[in-house]
Order: sequence, then C-alpha cells, then structure tokens
Amino acid sequence: MNLLRKLTIRSQISIIACLIALVVMAILSASYLQMARIIGSNNEKLTGDLILQMRQTVHSNKDVLERLMMNIAFNMDVQNFLIEPDKAQSFMLSKRVDSLFINSRTLKEGILDIVIHGEDGRWIDIAGGRGLTKAYQGAITEGKFFHYYGLQNFGRHYEMENVFLIGSKIKYSQPGEWFNDTIGTLFFVVSPQALLGEISDLSTEMNTMSFFVDWQRKVVSGNESLRMIDDLELLGAGRDGSIKREVKWEGETYIAHSEYLPDMKSAIVSMIPKDAVMRDMNAIRIFFIVMFLIGGIVMTMLFKAITGNILLPLKKLINFMSTVKRGDLAKLKSRIDLDGYVEINLMATEFNNMLNKIDSLTRELLDTHATLYGVELEKKKAELAYLRSQIHPHFLYNTLEMIKGMAAVKGAQEIREAAASLGSIFRYSIKGEGIVPLQTELAVVESYLHIQRLRFGSRFSVDVEVDAHCLECPVPKMILQPIVENAVYHGLEPKEDRGVLRIQSYLDDRRDLILVVEDDGVGMNEERLERLQAALADEDYRARLGGEGGHSIGFANVNARIKMICGPAYGLMIASKEGGGTTVRVKLSTKGEMLHAI
Repeated sequence: MNLLRKLTIRSQISIIACLIALVVMAILSASYLQMARIIGSNNEKLTGDLILQMRQTVHSNKDVLERLMMNIAFNMDVQNFLIEPDKAQSFMLSKRVDSLFINSRTLKEGILDIVIHGEDGRWIDIAGGRGLTKAYQGAITEGKFFHYYGLQNFGRHYEMENVFLIGSKIKYSQPGEWFNDTIGTLFFVVSPQALLGEISDLSTEMNTMSFFVDWQRKVVSGNESLRMIDDLELLGAGRDGSIKREVKWEGETYIAHSEYLPDMKSAIVSMIPKDAVMRDMNAIRIFFIVMFLIGGIVMTMLFKAITGNILLPLKKLINFMSTVKRGDLAKLKSRIDLDGYVEINLMATEFNNMLNKIDSLTRELLDTHATLYGVELEKKKAELAYLRSQIHPHFLYNTLEMIKGMAAVKGAQEIREAAASLGSIFRYSIKGEGIVPLQTELAVVESYLHIQRLRFGSRFSVDVEVDAHCLECPVPKMILQPIVENAVYHGLEPKEDRGVLRIQSYLDDRRDLILVVEDDGVGMNEERLERLQAALADEDYRARLGGEGGHSIGFANVNARIKMICGPAYGLMIASKEGGGTTVRVKLSTKGEMLHAI
C-alpha cells in the first residue's frame, strides 16, 4: 500500500485496471467451465416443464371427461330411463337420453362412443359399443366414482384400434326406495388424443422427444418412429412418481424424464439429446474471448480520459461534499471552485447554488415549522372541542324528550331522579379534564342507564363485567356513553321482547384497553352495516364527522376522537346482524404520553 501511495493516480488506476482484467478473465474461465453443467441443469428443467405441461394437459382433459360423465350419471332422464317400468315411457326417455349423449359428444373432441348398461339389461349407445363394453361392468372398484381401464384394442369397430375406456357406476340420486342404489354403468370410449392432447406439438416446439407409455409398456402417443427399448420400458413402468436418468438410444445419449400418472396407470416420458444441449459451447467460448478483448480496449481508453480530465476534479468535489456531509459549520459557508471541462465547472456552480438554496430553505423551514406547529395544535384542540359539543346536545335532546314524555304520564319522583342524573351527566361533560379514569366514565354511564330504567322499566337488563385492572386506565371523556346510548335507542328500544345490554372491559396482550358494548336488539341490515364500517375505516376520518344520520353521529365522533388522540391503529369495530343484535368493540391506548398529547 505504501508503494501505491507513491505512484500517480494514473499508475494506480492502470494497476487496478490490470487486476480487474485478470479477475474478469478468471471469472469468464470459471463461467465457461460451469456453463456445461448450468445448461444441462436448465435443459433438465426444460424437460421437467414439458412434463408439467403434458401432465396439466392430461389432467385438464381428464377433468372435462369426468365432468361430462357426472352430468350424464346424475341426469334425471338417464336415471329415470334405467328404472322406468313402463315401456312407452321408457322409449320416450331413451330418445331424450340419446339426444343428451349426442350433445355431450360434441362438447369434447375425441369421444368415440357413450354407452349405458342398466342393471336389468336395458342399454343405450351411440356408436354400437354395447357388446364391446358389457364385459367390463363388473371391473369397477367400489368406492371409486371413475375407473380407468387403460388402453383397449376394439379392432376396427372405431376409427382407431387403440382407445381408452373409462367407466362409472350410476347410483340413483333422488329420494325414495331407489336412493343410492346402483342402477347402471356408464362407459366413455375416447381416443388417446382426447386425454393426451397435442403432445407431439409440444415436443416439436421444445426440441424434445415425448411419448406416453401405458401400464402394458406400450407407446400410446408421440413420435411414430420411436422404438421401445428396455430403458424406455423402465421409464414407463415406474411407480414412484418422477424418474430422471441418462438413456443411450441409437448411439446417442439422452436426458430422459418420466412421471407416472397413477389414475391412468401410465407414464409421460420426455427426452432431449445431450449433444444438442452442449453444441453452442464453442460459440460461447469465442464470444467470451472477443468480448474480453473489446472490453479491455474500451476500458483502457476510458481510464485514460477519466484520469486526465475528470478524476481529479471529481475527487476535489467529493472531498468538499464530504465536508458538507459532516456538518462542519465553519466550512458550510464556503463554496467550491473546480477547473476542468465545462460540465465540471457547471456542476460546481450548480452545487454552490444548491448550497445557497439549502441555506435559504432551511431558515424558511424553521420559521414555517414553528408557525405550523402552533396552528396544528390549535386546530386539534378546536376539532376535539367541536366533537364534544356535537355529542352533548345530541344526548341532551334525546334525554329531555324522554323527560317530557314521562312528565305526561308519571309522577314527579321519577322526574326528579331523571333530572338529577341528567344534571350529573351534564356537569361531567362540560367540566374537568378531557381524560378521566375508566371508573369515572362508567359512573356517568350508570347515571345514564338509571335514566333509561326510569323510562323503560324492566324492558332490558344490564350486565357489567369490568376487570379490576382497567378501572384506573385513562380514557377520553364521554367515550363510552354515546355507544351505550346507541345500543339502547337503536337496538333495545325497537325490540318487542325483553333485552340484555352487556358492558365489558379487559386488557389485551399489548396492554391496550378493550371496551365491549353488546346488545341483543334489532341489529342492522348488511347494507347499513357495510356503509357504517366503511365510514369508520376511512383514513380521512375528519370527513366522516357528520355521520350518516342522527343515530350514527355518536359512532362517527367517538371513532374520530379516538384516532386523533391514540392514533390510526385504535378506534371502533362494529359487528351486527339484522334481528341478532349489535357488538361494538372499542380499542384504546393505555400509554399516558399518547393520551395526554392533546
């Protein structure tokens, strides 16, 4: 390192450039040596992707055929035909079933025949396959809806000799004496392409050889020129999922991949020539050498230009920027002067202008921040005062209306008690701090409920379950009463039967205070609940302060107050069902510094 410090920057950069060239050469050499293995791995993945596409094609076609078979097996005309004793009615049903078969056949290419055998000997087919399929009726395993017989040779009866046969028991699905009894057997005779799709097209597109081997080790579909050999038989006969190996065939080495399909008792096999994988390696090697030489020439020219004309001015600029970054107040007022290209001089000028602008903006920002902080503080106080003032008149109006109604029908004692409770609530709402213990808030709720008991008598009961650890937790004033009021007026009052109001409190795992107000009143419909939940979830909660109507103003204001005091993670959650009551869950922070931020 001491030797490098004595050299010029040009010499140091030249040494670094040579070292970089050596490193790049080593990397390219190692990359070339690894390229064969990488390409081999990629092509193995290619064959795996082909197998996956082929398997997806087979399963997709199998699902289509199985859905068609289920539609026929559970069709009422088919089931009634198999049990109908009246010959005339059976004949009419057979016509409809025949039409159903023809329509189903058009929905999937490759369906050669559809056959039904009844338990009593009656049958229907559309291509004369009754005699060919009758012997397979008893081979269907109990408990399996579909049975794949594999590849069958029916001679020249169909347009191809080798076809797939799929069977399914038909069970009566309607209530009655026949329910769940086996009443017949359904067979689909399909061509291999109906299940396998265009495997040869996929193979050509991906430069591979692909074929399908059934449980009898016969090639069902694929390259017509392919001969079966022992290694290929082993690939097709595997029963353990996927098999990957190298296979020698006709003097060439192939990378082979097979996957067993247990439902069809067959395997999909894909092979790619190993020579085809490696044939481009020579071109890649030449390309690496040429690119290395060109890159070396270009880097030499660039290093020469950078060293003489750009590197030194940039180094000076970086040093100056480091000084600014460190915040050295003695040097922050200084400015930089660079000698170099026009662009370098322009960069220095713009950097100096930026520093001047930063100084000016910093002073303006400090002044503006101080002003905005005071304005925002006053704004929050005004918003909270507005919210409280909205709740109080709303509640007092409802209570005074109740008192007037009582005065018309009852004596003065109830009016006296109601007025006393109302006065207690009113004094609480307009005096004292904005944050009170939960115990004090519960006392005001009790005064409110006393007023409601005077009005409603025994029409509802109140169940209060409060954890003793919660009683001294600080809560915003008048945060619980609007929720209880909503439960009484909009949940329990419209209910004809006797109702129950439950108030609970506890501390969750994060030591947040949870208040739950639950009633078994009339609840609200889904549309109204979704509208209310959307309003409470709106991030711009100040836009929702007015609520959706008189009954929801309490929810909107309480939720807005909690979010402004405790933060956006806190507030109300409402669940309700029409005719099944409403549950309001209030989440409050118990952190003193947050609650006293107002």
